[in-house]
Amino acid sequence: MSRKRKRNASFAEANTADNRKNLPAQARGMIANARNDITIPYYSGVMQYVDDMLIQRGAGKGLKIYDEIERDTHAGSVLDKRRKQLTAREWKVEAFSTAARDIAAADFVRSVFGELPFDRICEDLLDATLKGFAISEIVWKRDGAAIVPAEIRAHDQRRFMFDEDWRPRLLTMRNMMQGDELPDRKFIVHRYAVKGNNPYGIGLGSRLFWPVLFKREGIAFWLHFLDKFAGPTVVATSPYGALSDEQNRLLNILTQARTSSAIVAPVGSDVKFLEASRSGSVTYQHFLEYWDRQISICVCGETLTTDIGNSGSRAASETHADMLGLLVDSDADLLSGTLRDSLIRWLVDFNFPGAGLPKVWRERPSDAKAEAEVKKAEAEAAVAANAALRAVLTMVARIADDSQARLFMVASGVVKDFDDEVIDIIVELRASLIPPPMPDLVSPGAAAAAPPSALGAAVQRPPLPGAQR
Repeated sequence: MSRKRKRNASFAEANTADNRKNLPAQARGMIANARNDITIPYYSGVMQYVDDMLIQRGAGKGLKIYDEIERDTHAGSVLDKRRKQLTAREWKVEAFSTAARDIAAADFVRSVFGELPFDRICEDLLDATLKGFAISEIVWKRDGAAIVPAEIRAHDQRRFMFDEDWRPRLLTMRNMMQGDELPDRKFIVHRYAVKGNNPYGIGLGSRLFWPVLFKREGIAFWLHFLDKFAGPTVVATSPYGALSDEQNRLLNILTQARTSSAIVAPVGSDVKFLEASRSGSVTYQHFLEYWDRQISICVCGETLTTDIGNSGSRAASETHADMLGLLVDSDADLLSGTLRDSLIRWLVDFNFPGAGLPKVWRERPSDAKAEAEVKKAEAEAAVAANAALRAVLTMVARIADDSQARLFMVASGVVKDFDDEVIDIIVELRASLIPPPMPDLVSPGAAAAAPPSALGAAVQRPPLPGAQR
Protein backbone atom coordinates (compact mmCIF):
# COMPACT_ATOMS: atom_id res chain seq x y z
CA MET A 1 0.00 0.00 0.00
CA SER A 2 1.41 3.39 -0.98
CA ARG A 3 1.93 6.29 1.41
CA LYS A 4 -0.95 8.19 -0.19
CA ARG A 5 -3.34 5.29 0.38
CA LYS A 6 -2.21 4.98 4.01
CA ARG A 7 -2.84 8.70 4.53
CA ASN A 8 -6.34 8.43 3.04
CA ALA A 9 -7.12 5.40 5.17
CA SER A 10 -5.97 7.12 8.36
CA PHE A 11 -8.00 10.20 7.46
CA ALA A 12 -11.11 8.06 6.89
CA GLU A 13 -10.58 6.28 10.22
CA ALA A 14 -10.20 9.57 12.05
CA ASN A 15 -13.41 10.96 10.55
CA THR A 16 -15.83 8.31 11.69
CA ALA A 17 -19.47 9.10 12.39
CA ASP A 18 -18.74 9.73 16.08
CA ASN A 19 -15.78 12.03 15.40
CA ARG A 20 -17.69 14.11 12.87
CA LYS A 21 -20.27 15.01 15.52
CA ASN A 22 -17.63 16.82 17.58
CA LEU A 23 -16.55 20.01 15.82
CA PRO A 24 -13.37 21.76 16.91
CA ALA A 25 -13.89 24.73 19.21
CA GLN A 26 -12.54 27.17 16.61
CA ALA A 27 -15.05 25.95 14.04
CA ARG A 28 -17.96 26.88 16.29
CA GLY A 29 -17.04 30.53 16.82
CA MET A 30 -15.98 33.68 15.00
CA ILE A 31 -12.21 34.12 14.94
CA ALA A 32 -12.09 37.51 13.19
CA ASN A 33 -14.31 39.20 15.78
CA ALA A 34 -14.64 42.77 16.96
CA ARG A 35 -12.14 42.36 19.80
CA ASN A 36 -9.21 41.73 17.43
CA ASP A 37 -10.44 43.93 14.55
CA ILE A 38 -7.64 46.33 13.63
CA THR A 39 -10.14 48.61 11.88
CA ILE A 40 -11.71 49.42 15.28
CA PRO A 41 -9.04 51.57 16.98
CA TYR A 42 -10.78 52.12 20.31
CA TYR A 43 -12.91 49.12 21.16
CA SER A 44 -14.88 49.68 24.37
CA GLY A 45 -17.34 46.78 24.43
CA VAL A 46 -19.84 48.57 22.17
CA MET A 47 -19.58 49.05 18.43
CA GLN A 48 -19.07 52.46 16.87
CA TYR A 49 -19.95 53.82 13.45
CA VAL A 50 -17.47 53.10 10.65
CA ASP A 51 -19.18 55.40 8.14
CA ASP A 52 -16.52 58.01 7.37
CA MET A 53 -19.18 60.51 6.39
CA LEU A 54 -20.77 60.39 9.84
CA ILE A 55 -17.39 60.58 11.56
CA GLN A 56 -15.89 63.40 9.52
CA ARG A 57 -18.91 65.47 8.50
CA GLY A 58 -21.40 64.63 11.21
CA ALA A 59 -20.14 67.37 13.53
CA GLY A 60 -22.05 65.78 16.42
CA LYS A 61 -25.28 65.49 14.44
CA GLY A 62 -24.80 61.81 13.67
CA LEU A 63 -27.50 60.37 11.44
CA LYS A 64 -29.32 63.70 11.42
CA ILE A 65 -27.20 64.76 8.44
CA TYR A 66 -28.91 62.01 6.45
CA ASP A 67 -32.31 63.40 7.44
CA GLU A 68 -31.24 66.60 5.69
CA ILE A 69 -30.68 64.62 2.50
CA GLU A 70 -34.37 63.71 2.34
CA ARG A 71 -35.26 67.41 2.44
CA ASP A 72 -33.85 67.78 -1.04
CA THR A 73 -36.79 67.54 -3.43
CA HIS A 74 -35.09 65.23 -5.92
CA ALA A 75 -33.28 63.01 -3.40
CA GLY A 76 -36.42 62.63 -1.30
CA SER A 77 -38.46 61.81 -4.40
CA VAL A 78 -36.21 59.02 -5.70
CA LEU A 79 -35.86 57.52 -2.21
CA ASP A 80 -39.64 57.48 -1.87
CA LYS A 81 -39.93 55.92 -5.32
CA ARG A 82 -37.63 53.05 -4.38
CA ARG A 83 -39.54 52.42 -1.14
CA LYS A 84 -42.98 52.72 -2.73
CA GLN A 85 -41.99 50.36 -5.53
CA LEU A 86 -41.47 47.67 -2.90
CA THR A 87 -44.49 48.32 -0.68
CA ALA A 88 -46.75 48.50 -3.75
CA ARG A 89 -46.02 44.83 -4.43
CA GLU A 90 -48.34 42.20 -3.03
CA TRP A 91 -46.92 40.28 -0.11
CA LYS A 92 -47.35 36.52 0.29
CA VAL A 93 -46.62 33.98 3.02
CA GLU A 94 -45.55 30.45 2.13
CA ALA A 95 -45.50 27.53 4.55
CA PHE A 96 -42.21 25.82 5.35
CA SER A 97 -43.57 22.42 4.28
CA THR A 98 -46.82 20.58 3.65
CA ALA A 99 -46.99 19.38 7.26
CA ALA A 100 -50.20 20.36 9.03
CA ARG A 101 -48.37 22.28 11.79
CA ASP A 102 -46.26 24.22 9.29
CA ILE A 103 -49.35 25.16 7.27
CA ALA A 104 -51.14 26.26 10.45
CA ALA A 105 -48.15 28.43 11.40
CA ALA A 106 -48.13 30.06 7.95
CA ASP A 107 -51.88 30.74 8.16
CA PHE A 108 -51.41 32.31 11.59
CA VAL A 109 -48.57 34.58 10.37
CA ARG A 110 -50.67 35.57 7.36
CA SER A 111 -53.61 36.52 9.58
CA VAL A 112 -51.36 38.56 11.91
CA PHE A 113 -49.85 40.49 8.99
CA GLY A 114 -53.35 41.14 7.68
CA GLU A 115 -54.32 42.79 10.97
CA LEU A 116 -51.21 44.99 11.07
CA PRO A 117 -50.36 48.02 8.88
CA PHE A 118 -47.80 45.76 7.25
CA ASP A 119 -46.86 48.11 4.39
CA ARG A 120 -46.18 50.97 6.81
CA ILE A 121 -44.06 48.69 8.99
CA CYS A 122 -42.02 47.61 5.97
CA GLU A 123 -41.60 51.21 4.80
CA ASP A 124 -40.30 52.22 8.24
CA LEU A 125 -37.73 49.42 8.14
CA LEU A 126 -36.66 50.48 4.64
CA ASP A 127 -35.21 53.64 6.18
CA ALA A 128 -32.12 51.46 6.54
CA THR A 129 -31.53 51.95 2.80
CA LEU A 130 -30.56 55.56 3.50
CA LYS A 131 -29.06 55.31 7.00
CA GLY A 132 -27.65 51.79 7.14
CA PHE A 133 -30.02 50.37 9.76
CA ALA A 134 -33.53 50.85 11.09
CA ILE A 135 -35.12 49.75 14.37
CA SER A 136 -38.77 49.10 15.20
CA GLU A 137 -40.15 48.06 18.58
CA ILE A 138 -42.89 45.47 19.07
CA VAL A 139 -45.54 45.85 21.77
CA TRP A 140 -46.92 42.34 22.40
CA LYS A 141 -50.38 41.45 23.63
CA ARG A 142 -52.50 38.34 24.26
CA ASP A 143 -55.35 37.61 21.90
CA GLY A 144 -57.10 34.63 23.42
CA ALA A 145 -54.57 31.83 23.49
CA ALA A 146 -52.28 33.57 20.99
CA ILE A 147 -49.53 36.15 21.47
CA VAL A 148 -49.58 38.79 18.73
CA PRO A 149 -48.16 42.29 18.19
CA ALA A 150 -50.43 45.08 19.41
CA GLU A 151 -48.21 47.72 17.78
CA ILE A 152 -44.93 47.97 15.88
CA ARG A 153 -43.39 51.43 16.03
CA ALA A 154 -40.22 52.77 14.40
CA HIS A 155 -37.64 54.68 16.49
CA ASP A 156 -34.94 57.21 15.72
CA GLN A 157 -31.71 55.35 15.03
CA ARG A 158 -29.70 57.88 17.04
CA ARG A 159 -31.15 56.43 20.24
CA PHE A 160 -29.42 53.07 19.79
CA MET A 161 -26.01 51.48 19.61
CA PHE A 162 -24.87 47.83 19.35
CA ASP A 163 -22.66 45.54 21.37
CA GLU A 164 -20.17 43.09 19.92
CA ASP A 165 -22.93 40.50 19.41
CA TRP A 166 -24.88 43.08 17.38
CA ARG A 167 -27.64 43.32 19.98
CA PRO A 168 -29.17 46.81 20.22
CA ARG A 169 -28.69 48.89 23.35
CA LEU A 170 -30.79 51.95 24.22
CA LEU A 171 -28.98 55.19 24.95
CA THR A 172 -30.55 57.03 27.91
CA MET A 173 -29.73 60.16 29.90
CA ARG A 174 -28.16 58.06 32.65
CA ASN A 175 -26.21 55.82 30.27
CA MET A 176 -25.04 57.74 27.21
CA MET A 177 -21.84 55.74 26.64
CA GLN A 178 -22.75 52.06 26.89
CA GLY A 179 -26.54 52.13 26.63
CA ASP A 180 -29.05 50.02 28.51
CA GLU A 181 -29.45 46.34 27.69
CA LEU A 182 -32.71 45.49 25.93
CA PRO A 183 -34.89 42.36 26.20
CA ASP A 184 -34.96 39.74 23.50
CA ARG A 185 -37.78 39.37 20.95
CA LYS A 186 -38.63 43.02 21.28
CA PHE A 187 -36.77 45.06 18.63
CA ILE A 188 -36.62 44.40 14.89
CA VAL A 189 -33.31 45.52 13.37
CA HIS A 190 -33.08 45.82 9.60
CA ARG A 191 -29.63 46.47 8.10
CA TYR A 192 -28.40 47.52 4.67
CA ALA A 193 -24.95 46.89 3.16
CA VAL A 194 -23.45 45.18 6.21
CA LYS A 195 -19.74 44.61 5.86
CA GLY A 196 -17.30 43.14 8.35
CA ASN A 197 -17.83 43.86 12.05
CA ASN A 198 -20.17 46.76 11.35
CA PRO A 199 -23.65 46.23 12.78
CA TYR A 200 -24.71 49.71 11.69
CA GLY A 201 -24.50 49.03 7.96
CA ILE A 202 -23.62 51.67 5.38
CA GLY A 203 -26.62 53.30 3.76
CA LEU A 204 -26.91 55.32 0.58
CA GLY A 205 -26.56 58.50 2.64
CA SER A 206 -22.78 58.12 2.57
CA ARG A 207 -22.92 58.42 -1.23
CA LEU A 208 -25.72 60.96 -1.43
CA PHE A 209 -24.18 63.47 0.98
CA TRP A 210 -21.83 65.15 -1.47
CA PRO A 211 -24.23 65.39 -4.46
CA VAL A 212 -26.90 66.95 -2.24
CA LEU A 213 -24.40 69.30 -0.62
CA PHE A 214 -22.98 70.46 -3.97
CA LYS A 215 -26.49 70.94 -5.30
CA ARG A 216 -27.48 72.99 -2.25
CA GLU A 217 -24.39 75.20 -2.60
CA GLY A 218 -25.03 75.52 -6.33
CA ILE A 219 -28.54 76.81 -5.68
CA ALA A 220 -27.11 79.45 -3.32
CA PHE A 221 -24.67 80.60 -6.00
CA TRP A 222 -27.47 80.57 -8.58
CA LEU A 223 -29.61 82.85 -6.42
CA HIS A 224 -26.66 85.21 -6.02
CA PHE A 225 -26.14 85.11 -9.78
CA LEU A 226 -29.79 85.98 -10.43
CA ASP A 227 -29.58 88.84 -7.98
CA LYS A 228 -26.47 90.15 -9.69
CA PHE A 229 -27.28 89.61 -13.34
CA ALA A 230 -31.07 89.89 -13.46
CA GLY A 231 -30.96 93.69 -13.10
CA PRO A 232 -28.28 96.28 -13.95
CA THR A 233 -25.97 97.66 -11.31
CA VAL A 234 -26.55 101.34 -10.52
CA VAL A 235 -23.37 103.41 -10.66
CA ALA A 236 -23.15 107.07 -9.59
CA THR A 237 -20.31 109.55 -9.52
CA SER A 238 -20.35 112.28 -6.90
CA PRO A 239 -18.71 115.67 -7.31
CA TYR A 240 -15.18 116.19 -6.08
CA GLY A 241 -15.06 117.30 -2.48
CA ALA A 242 -18.33 115.61 -1.48
CA LEU A 243 -18.42 114.72 2.16
CA SER A 244 -18.69 111.12 3.38
CA ASP A 245 -22.20 111.73 4.67
CA GLU A 246 -23.30 112.96 1.26
CA GLN A 247 -21.74 109.90 -0.41
CA ASN A 248 -23.48 107.55 2.02
CA ARG A 249 -26.78 109.35 1.42
CA LEU A 250 -26.29 108.88 -2.34
CA LEU A 251 -25.47 105.19 -1.83
CA ASN A 252 -28.69 104.67 0.11
CA ILE A 253 -30.64 106.33 -2.71
CA LEU A 254 -29.02 104.03 -5.28
CA THR A 255 -29.76 101.00 -3.11
CA GLN A 256 -33.43 101.93 -3.12
CA ALA A 257 -33.29 102.07 -6.91
CA ARG A 258 -33.18 98.26 -7.03
CA THR A 259 -36.86 98.12 -6.09
CA SER A 260 -38.10 101.62 -6.91
CA SER A 261 -39.25 102.91 -10.27
CA ALA A 262 -37.90 106.43 -9.62
CA ILE A 263 -35.24 108.06 -7.44
CA VAL A 264 -34.09 111.57 -6.61
CA ALA A 265 -30.32 112.12 -6.92
CA PRO A 266 -28.45 115.13 -5.60
CA VAL A 267 -27.47 117.88 -8.03
CA GLY A 268 -24.12 117.16 -9.63
CA SER A 269 -24.42 113.37 -9.35
CA ASP A 270 -24.01 111.31 -12.50
CA VAL A 271 -26.15 108.15 -12.33
CA LYS A 272 -25.81 105.33 -14.91
CA PHE A 273 -26.65 101.65 -15.17
CA LEU A 274 -23.97 99.04 -15.63
CA GLU A 275 -25.15 95.94 -17.51
CA ALA A 276 -23.35 92.72 -16.61
CA SER A 277 -22.34 90.57 -19.53
CA ARG A 278 -21.06 87.00 -19.69
CA SER A 279 -20.35 84.36 -22.32
CA GLY A 280 -20.38 80.58 -22.47
CA SER A 281 -23.05 77.86 -22.52
CA VAL A 282 -22.52 76.34 -19.07
CA THR A 283 -25.16 77.46 -16.62
CA TYR A 284 -26.07 76.79 -13.02
CA GLN A 285 -29.07 74.86 -14.31
CA HIS A 286 -26.77 72.38 -16.07
CA PHE A 287 -24.76 72.10 -12.85
CA LEU A 288 -27.85 71.26 -10.80
CA GLU A 289 -29.22 68.87 -13.43
CA TYR A 290 -25.92 66.98 -13.36
CA TRP A 291 -26.18 66.37 -9.61
CA ASP A 292 -29.84 65.37 -9.95
CA ARG A 293 -28.77 62.69 -12.42
CA GLN A 294 -26.06 61.50 -10.03
CA ILE A 295 -28.63 61.23 -7.24
CA SER A 296 -30.96 59.22 -9.50
CA ILE A 297 -28.15 56.86 -10.48
CA CYS A 298 -27.17 56.34 -6.84
CA VAL A 299 -30.70 55.53 -5.63
CA CYS A 300 -32.44 54.01 -8.66
CA GLY A 301 -29.47 52.81 -10.73
CA GLU A 302 -30.75 54.81 -13.69
CA THR A 303 -32.16 58.18 -14.73
CA LEU A 304 -34.89 57.78 -17.33
CA THR A 305 -37.68 56.76 -14.94
CA THR A 306 -37.13 60.11 -13.20
CA ASP A 307 -36.18 62.40 -16.09
CA ILE A 308 -36.43 61.16 -19.67
CA GLY A 309 -34.54 64.23 -20.95
CA ASN A 310 -34.43 65.37 -24.55
CA SER A 311 -33.07 62.19 -26.13
CA GLY A 312 -34.83 59.44 -24.21
CA SER A 313 -36.81 56.65 -25.81
CA ARG A 314 -39.41 54.17 -24.73
CA ALA A 315 -37.04 51.22 -25.10
CA ALA A 316 -34.36 52.93 -23.03
CA SER A 317 -36.84 53.91 -20.33
CA GLU A 318 -38.11 50.30 -20.14
CA THR A 319 -34.52 49.08 -19.76
CA HIS A 320 -33.88 51.60 -17.00
CA ALA A 321 -37.13 50.62 -15.27
CA ASP A 322 -35.93 47.01 -15.24
CA MET A 323 -32.76 48.14 -13.46
CA LEU A 324 -34.88 49.80 -10.78
CA GLY A 325 -36.90 46.58 -10.54
CA LEU A 326 -33.72 44.61 -9.85
CA LEU A 327 -32.79 46.95 -6.99
CA VAL A 328 -36.28 46.65 -5.54
CA ASP A 329 -36.03 42.85 -5.84
CA SER A 330 -32.84 42.99 -3.78
CA ASP A 331 -34.49 45.23 -1.17
CA ALA A 332 -37.46 42.87 -0.98
CA ASP A 333 -35.26 39.81 -0.43
CA LEU A 334 -33.24 41.62 2.24
CA LEU A 335 -36.35 42.78 4.09
CA SER A 336 -37.98 39.35 3.85
CA GLY A 337 -34.89 37.81 5.45
CA THR A 338 -35.04 40.31 8.30
CA LEU A 339 -38.73 39.65 8.96
CA ARG A 340 -38.23 35.90 8.84
CA ASP A 341 -35.35 35.97 11.32
CA SER A 342 -37.13 38.29 13.75
CA LEU A 343 -40.90 38.88 13.69
CA ILE A 344 -41.92 35.63 11.99
CA ARG A 345 -39.57 33.53 14.12
CA TRP A 346 -40.91 35.10 17.33
CA LEU A 347 -44.54 34.59 16.28
CA VAL A 348 -43.89 30.92 15.55
CA ASP A 349 -41.89 30.40 18.77
CA PHE A 350 -44.66 31.96 20.87
CA ASN A 351 -47.61 30.25 19.24
CA PHE A 352 -46.37 27.19 17.26
CA PRO A 353 -43.15 26.04 18.90
CA GLY A 354 -41.32 23.49 16.81
CA ALA A 355 -43.03 24.43 13.54
CA GLY A 356 -41.01 25.33 10.47
CA LEU A 357 -40.60 29.03 9.75
CA PRO A 358 -42.80 30.27 6.91
CA LYS A 359 -41.38 32.59 4.28
CA VAL A 360 -42.72 36.01 3.34
CA TRP A 361 -41.84 37.77 0.11
CA ARG A 362 -42.99 40.53 -2.19
CA GLU A 363 -44.02 39.22 -5.57
CA ARG A 364 -42.85 41.20 -8.56
CA PRO A 365 -45.81 42.16 -10.79
CA SER A 366 -45.93 40.22 -14.02
CA ASP A 367 -45.50 41.94 -17.37
CA ALA A 368 -48.19 40.49 -19.66
CA LYS A 369 -46.61 41.95 -22.78
CA ALA A 370 -43.16 40.58 -21.99
CA GLU A 371 -44.60 37.15 -21.17
CA ALA A 372 -46.51 37.11 -24.47
CA GLU A 373 -43.35 38.02 -26.38
CA VAL A 374 -41.42 35.25 -24.64
CA LYS A 375 -44.10 32.69 -25.42
CA LYS A 376 -44.21 33.83 -29.03
CA ALA A 377 -40.43 33.50 -29.35
CA GLU A 378 -40.54 30.03 -27.76
CA ALA A 379 -43.29 28.94 -30.16
CA GLU A 380 -41.34 30.21 -33.19
CA ALA A 381 -38.22 28.42 -31.96
CA ALA A 382 -40.19 25.19 -31.51
CA VAL A 383 -41.60 25.43 -35.05
CA ALA A 384 -38.13 26.02 -36.48
CA ALA A 385 -36.68 23.11 -34.51
CA ASN A 386 -39.52 20.83 -35.65
CA ALA A 387 -38.98 21.78 -39.28
CA ALA A 388 -35.24 21.10 -39.00
CA LEU A 389 -35.91 17.72 -37.38
CA ARG A 390 -38.36 16.77 -40.14
CA ALA A 391 -35.77 17.65 -42.78
CA VAL A 392 -33.08 15.58 -41.06
CA LEU A 393 -35.42 12.58 -40.66
CA THR A 394 -36.28 12.77 -44.36
CA MET A 395 -32.60 12.50 -45.23
CA VAL A 396 -31.77 9.87 -42.61
CA ALA A 397 -34.58 7.59 -43.78
CA ARG A 398 -32.77 7.18 -47.10
CA ILE A 399 -29.53 5.98 -45.46
CA ALA A 400 -29.39 2.18 -45.19
CA ASP A 401 -26.50 1.83 -42.75
CA ASP A 402 -27.44 2.47 -39.10
CA SER A 403 -24.04 3.82 -38.08
CA GLN A 404 -23.95 6.26 -40.99
CA ALA A 405 -27.51 7.36 -40.22
CA ARG A 406 -26.56 7.99 -36.60
CA LEU A 407 -23.46 9.96 -37.58
CA PHE A 408 -25.54 12.07 -39.96
CA MET A 409 -28.09 12.86 -37.25
CA VAL A 410 -25.45 13.80 -34.70
CA ALA A 411 -23.56 15.93 -37.22
CA SER A 412 -26.72 17.84 -38.12
CA GLY A 413 -26.91 19.30 -34.61
CA VAL A 414 -30.70 19.09 -34.32
CA VAL A 415 -30.52 16.18 -31.83
CA LYS A 416 -27.83 17.65 -29.58
CA ASP A 417 -30.30 17.79 -26.69
CA PHE A 418 -31.38 14.15 -27.13
CA ASP A 419 -29.99 11.27 -25.07
CA ASP A 420 -28.01 8.54 -26.82
CA GLU A 421 -30.82 6.10 -26.11
CA VAL A 422 -33.36 8.37 -27.82
CA ILE A 423 -31.06 8.80 -30.84
CA ASP A 424 -30.69 5.02 -31.15
CA ILE A 425 -34.46 4.59 -31.09
CA ILE A 426 -34.88 7.23 -33.81
CA VAL A 427 -32.24 5.52 -35.96
CA GLU A 428 -33.97 2.17 -35.51
CA LEU A 429 -37.40 3.56 -36.39
CA ARG A 430 -36.26 6.14 -38.97
CA ALA A 431 -38.09 4.46 -41.85
CA SER A 432 -41.44 4.76 -40.07
CA LEU A 433 -40.77 8.34 -38.97
CA ILE A 434 -40.69 9.80 -42.47
CA PRO A 435 -43.10 12.74 -42.59
CA PRO A 436 -45.69 12.95 -45.39
CA PRO A 437 -44.04 13.82 -48.71
CA MET A 438 -44.01 17.44 -49.65
CA PRO A 439 -45.94 18.37 -52.83
CA ASP A 440 -43.92 18.66 -56.00
CA LEU A 441 -42.89 22.12 -56.99
CA VAL A 442 -43.91 21.48 -60.61
CA SER A 443 -47.57 22.27 -61.36
CA PRO A 444 -49.75 19.50 -62.87
CA GLY A 445 -50.20 21.43 -66.09
CA ALA A 446 -46.50 21.96 -66.51
CA ALA A 447 -45.82 18.31 -65.67
CA ALA A 448 -48.23 17.15 -68.42
CA ALA A 449 -46.74 19.51 -70.99
CA ALA A 450 -43.11 18.83 -70.17
CA PRO A 451 -41.30 15.88 -71.77
CA PRO A 452 -40.42 12.92 -69.59
CA SER A 453 -36.72 13.77 -69.64
CA ALA A 454 -37.37 17.31 -68.40
CA LEU A 455 -39.74 16.08 -65.69
CA GLY A 456 -37.19 13.56 -64.53
CA ALA A 457 -34.53 16.24 -64.38
CA ALA A 458 -36.82 18.43 -62.27
CA VAL A 459 -37.56 15.84 -59.60
CA GLN A 460 -34.45 13.68 -59.72
CA ARG A 461 -32.02 14.16 -56.79
CA PRO A 462 -28.48 12.81 -56.48
CA PRO A 463 -28.33 9.62 -54.38
CA LEU A 464 -26.69 9.68 -50.99
CA PRO A 465 -23.87 7.29 -50.08
CA GLY A 466 -25.34 4.11 -48.65
CA ALA A 467 -28.90 5.10 -49.51
CA GLN A 468 -31.54 2.61 -50.49
CA ARG A 469 -32.10 2.26 -54.21
